[in-house]
Amino acid sequence: MHGTQRQILLFGFFICAVFAAGCAVPYSMKAPEQFKRFDTKNSFKYITADGVMLKAREVDNYPKASLSFWKDATKEHLEKSGYLHSETHCFKTDKGLDGCSLTFALPHGAEDWIFQETIFVLDEIIVLVEATGEFNKFKAVEADLKSALKTFSPNL
Repeated sequence: MHGTQRQILLFGFFICAVFAAGCAVPYSMKAPEQFKRFDTKNSFKYITADGVMLKAREVDNYPKASLSFWKDATKEHLEKSGYLHSETHCFKTDKGLDGCSLTFALPHGAEDWIFQETIFVLDEIIVLVEATGEFNKFKAVEADLKSALKTFSPNL
């Protein structure tokens, strides 16, 4: 193989590696079987057939604080916004990452809905795993979702 061919081949591998890294899903979690991935392949968005939604997003850990601080701040903020807090469940994932799930009830039109915010603090960022759906539909998947959250892991 000539030097130019080798450079072209190496450049091709580099481009493939960059492309693959850009398309990677930023988190992994063994989603409950009722949930199916939707949207783009590099996002973390799932939905059940009857509309319970699950997604993850990141925010800056600013001001830099602990999981306990963000758990309390989230609870206070959502209660002031009209959400009714019903449960807080803190746990460790299978890989030892600390997380806390806060569950709230809220009216949505003529129905009652549940909103669950699960918080993971990863040094400079906070990952929020959010699940929401109509009360009875959410309750039907709640135990499976709780188990699935223990498999959550950032792909950093």
